[in-house]
Amino acid sequence: MNGFFEGKSVVNVRLEDWMKWASGQSDAVRRVMLPMIQRGSVWKPHKVLDLWDTLLRGMPIGAMMASESSKDEKLVAIVGERNTSMAVTGDIGLIDGQQRTLAMLAGWPQGLINPLRPFAIWLDLMDKAQGEYKFRMWATTRAQPFGYARANAGGQPLGKLDRHKLRFANEIWGKHEDVQTLWAKPEFMPWESVFALPMTELLANKESLLPFIEKRMRDHQEAWMKHEQEWKEKLDNAQEDISSKTKEDIARYFNEKKIADLSVDTKQVASLESCLRNLLDYEFPLIHVRRETFDEDKANSQDSNIDPPLAILFKRIGTGGEPLSNADYVYSVIKHHSSKVHDMVEALLEDKKIRAIFTPTSLVMSAVRLSILALKVEDGKGQKITDSAKIDKATFARLVRNHPEFIELFENTIQRGGWFEASLNKVLDNLSYNSDFREGLPEHALCLIPIPLLETILAWHMLKYPSDGETVTKVTKHHRLCMVRFTLQGNLCILDYDKASELAIKKLQEDNYITKSESFPDQELMKYLCELEKPVAYPLPNPKYLEEIEDVYGFKITDSPSGINGLRGWSRFVSKETADNDHRKHVEIYKRWWNRRRGHIHPMLLWLQRDYVFQAFVEKPALAGMDEETPYDFDHILPSAHWADWRGKGKDKFSDYPLKDGDKVIDDSGYWHIGNSIGNIHVLKSEENRSLGETSASKKLENPDFMKNALIHGDKDFWNKASGSENESRIWKIDRALAFQCAVEQRSFALYTKFYNDLFSGSENGC
Repeated sequence: MNGFFEGKSVVNVRLEDWMKWASGQSDAVRRVMLPMIQRGSVWKPHKVLDLWDTLLRGMPIGAMMASESSKDEKLVAIVGERNTSMAVTGDIGLIDGQQRTLAMLAGWPQGLINPLRPFAIWLDLMDKAQGEYKFRMWATTRAQPFGYARANAGGQPLGKLDRHKLRFANEIWGKHEDVQTLWAKPEFMPWESVFALPMTELLANKESLLPFIEKRMRDHQEAWMKHEQEWKEKLDNAQEDISSKTKEDIARYFNEKKIADLSVDTKQVASLESCLRNLLDYEFPLIHVRRETFDEDKANSQDSNIDPPLAILFKRIGTGGEPLSNADYVYSVIKHHSSKVHDMVEALLEDKKIRAIFTPTSLVMSAVRLSILALKVEDGKGQKITDSAKIDKATFARLVRNHPEFIELFENTIQRGGWFEASLNKVLDNLSYNSDFREGLPEHALCLIPIPLLETILAWHMLKYPSDGETVTKVTKHHRLCMVRFTLQGNLCILDYDKASELAIKKLQEDNYITKSESFPDQELMKYLCELEKPVAYPLPNPKYLEEIEDVYGFKITDSPSGINGLRGWSRFVSKETADNDHRKHVEIYKRWWNRRRGHIHPMLLWLQRDYVFQAFVEKPALAGMDEETPYDFDHILPSAHWADWRGKGKDKFSDYPLKDGDKVIDDSGYWHIGNSIGNIHVLKSEENRSLGETSASKKLENPDFMKNALIHGDKDFWNKASGSENESRIWKIDRALAFQCAVEQRSFALYTKFYNDLFSGSENGC
């Protein structure tokens, strides 16, 4: 096969051909592949829809840039593939245009096959287009399988469906382990659409669009009526677990979603048919980037800047001149020097524990850091490299220039079965929850481990057991708990993870911590970090001491007196001017515990509720960096719809009761501070959360399993009072507001006490 460009600077490419080459169809005469230097990223759904509107209008999408691949080059496929393959003659290395190509493949028949991030584009033939769009379009993803909220204009980020709509969608469609199977059902359409069909089907039937659409409409109605009949029978036989209101809402939804008029606008269909046919002839310019512009000058590579010319080119044209992140840069440069590394990294990420913590780039950065610690720096030339939790571009460039053996050392580090994987697996096994070690972290709670602190434990393990085959002969519960304690106590108490990790590793190298004990020296290191002249950690206070601390107004920070006149917000953590340093540090730690992020997300619950998290999600994948696709939710025990600044006419709202000194308001931040505190949040399955909807706390607490899983123990009186009456859940009086405050205070402190006791078994220890 001849070279694609054949000496030309620009070649016009037909879109249909480009889609075949990029999707890897069996009859494709070429392949569009990604050079090793490319970063993987995903456009937001609204940007994909924007591009498709541009295509349907026949407007230009801009030029792409590519090179002809050399026969000894390794490449990565655009769709579905994780491993590399050797280039073949005629391969096109895509340098600029990856995201546009992925967006186009998402709507192309036999296009995007991406099991990790499935995506579907839908076109609605009975709804008005949003804003400037030519047609109404919808998007569905694995994270939002029922689609997004109705957008009023194109070019704007898409919002999630309202919570009650998600609840109904989950009720009606039930479990859907495979979203692509769900989307293929003839009765399925995005939740807020009128009559939408997948772009892939419309394109595949573009030559006879009207008959196809009419048949799909009939098939949809038949399937929808069958689905409705199944639900009627289910509702007729339903027990008490489905409320009468839910039954009414579901029945109403089925009725509303029936298509009253089984006909479409033939003019609109004709317009769409013309647009889809024109796509076959759509062309865009592909600019030839000649290989000599980015081939590395081998003669000068040791004395010049290590940045490969291809990395410079990618930065300039692919990111508008914006520099790569340090992690992206390091990984790209390593892959440029060693094409084997990509496959090595992907092989390590097949381990579900490793995949729960690391992305490809963060895994590489940890391996680089540990490789530097193993490097004999005295053998190199130039300025010495010291340990850093955040190695930057210049330092990495100097490292590779002064230590030409580093790339080979890194290959040995990252390879499957090497010492890095052995140490990582051993440490993660020690940290992980199982029936014999219930203090450990379930896979979905491994995200609680700050990577710099994990690197600290790995460094200790490497220093203590330097031989590849050497390992701990006997692992005790105490040994494992030391590691868990360092990561969780550190998560809460360390102020700067990177700095703390650097100081801790230096301490491990200097002192005799390596030889004096079989267990990781967690408390020695935490004490050291707390007692520095400029501490990078604060002590973890014993609960008995914590509950005696008072705020600036003389109230206990853990609970409020019975005669208090309002809701306490952030004033709870304002110390008296006479308070000493230790007092202020302890208050700061409890403030971080109470609501560290000032939102409703409290990841520490994944460990506090670890028995439930392990049992409920053991079969669900835990993927680092994919928060929106987690199988669990952080849910309010007392629903936010009941307390979040209700403004109904003539009705008192929760925020009407601020803390006062006489007539003067001294704290009006209480309602958000209380409602989003860890004391009002628990972890539960996403589908359970959506089915519960706005169920009151008192109703939830009637279920013993709910109380057990949510760690609610003892008297339910405050929660019952905080729930109010069933018919007036949004109406508040002072006694109800104060009961809610007390319920949250009691559970917040109970969770803290559990956290402390589980880590220290009730001892007086702590930093």
